Amino acid sequence: MLILPSCGDDSGSNGSAESTSTGSTGTSGTTEVVVDGTESMGTTEAVVTSSTTSSTGESGSTTEPDPTTGSSGGIGCGDGIPESGELCFLPSVMVSDVPTGALALGDLDGDLALDLVTGQLDSIAVHLGNGDGTFAPATTIATPSGVLGVAIADFDGDLVPDLAVANTGDDSVGIHLGNGDGTFGPPDLVPVGESPRGLAAADFDGDDLDLAVVNEASETVSILIGQGDGSFVAAPPLVVGTNPTSATAVDLDGMGPVDLAVLNFGGGSISVFLAGMGGFSPETAFTTGVGPRALVAGDYDDDGSMDLATPNQINDNVAFLRGDGVGGLSKPLFFSTGGGPREAAAGDFDGDGMLDLAIALESENAIGILRSDRRDAVSFESGEPRPTLQRPIALVVGDLDGDTVDDIVVGSVEVGGGTAVVLANP
Repeated sequence: MLILPSCGDDSGSNGSAESTSTGSTGTSGTTEVVVDGTESMGTTEAVVTSSTTSSTGESGSTTEPDPTTGSSGGIGCGDGIPESGELCFLPSVMVSDVPTGALALGDLDGDLALDLVTGQLDSIAVHLGNGDGTFAPATTIATPSGVLGVAIADFDGDLVPDLAVANTGDDSVGIHLGNGDGTFGPPDLVPVGESPRGLAAADFDGDDLDLAVVNEASETVSILIGQGDGSFVAAPPLVVGTNPTSATAVDLDGMGPVDLAVLNFGGGSISVFLAGMGGFSPETAFTTGVGPRALVAGDYDDDGSMDLATPNQINDNVAFLRGDGVGGLSKPLFFSTGGGPREAAAGDFDGDGMLDLAIALESENAIGILRSDRRDAVSFESGEPRPTLQRPIALVVGDLDGDTVDDIVVGSVEVGGGTAVVLANP
């Protein structure tokens, strides 16, 4: 039996996060939620047994839509013309029934179609995309333990995507160098802190791609300095807040190199480290809300400075912290999401050129959408949740079918959960 550290509920009840909220229209505010460290959900571990996987596990190409899910949209949906405010999606379609704790999208074989990598109990699965929103049968690669983090990047400078995989139960990161055809070489296992899960690949020191690894149990971030050939040298780790779960590389001060933001689930905060040629600055912490689950960077108010968004699982909302362009963040603005928001990703779902937000609503077995409806301000409209997998906890966004409108992939660690695609239908 394998234990996957998971902030308390990756495969069990999410306690007070359970909600029957239906995702009413969000309203903004400027009240700062102060989170006492005693409000942390702790480090309870989720148990995933071998019974959660099947002998084959993969369904190959996508199957028929589940009749319990429904499509939604407006008058113009399905005509192939994206229009501002038009949220059009087809029903959720299964890709795999293997429990999935991490997702990543990228073109792994050079055919200009997005491919999908999923993290599983003791492996990763590579699903090559067909360019129409469906995927070829998956190829699996064994890992030392359960995978709760995957990053796609070119670590050896050969213009071919490679993989970094957080082996959560093994306290290591596996570097799998790509062959350019969607296959990968054997992993180089790099030791990191305890219970690694979040990964962020970026050039933090102005030369080659580096890797930041969020270690939940150690409450640190391992900084692995890339050597340009796929190998890494460990720098001193960064100390962060309580139960860190994810990180994003984002230029918050406009000066370069890229900076690092780390989400602290237990502490209800974001740790920001500004990068310079001499290394990272001391930590600056910013309050989010109760039980923040994901960290999504983007220019949500279209002012040229990067902002941060995080869904707060206990509050059933999303906090937006506006960047000031010099490394600071504002007090959070809150928008209602629906029950148990977990992972989130930014994309343009209505073709208006503004960033929207897709959110995995664990308590509602659905995807919530917050649509940007105004430039020069953080302002969103909340749409009706889209039914999908049971208890979705992973989510990524990308244009899977080449129609210029972003689509959504979700994953669930539940038995029979797996991975599903929700295609936009402009």
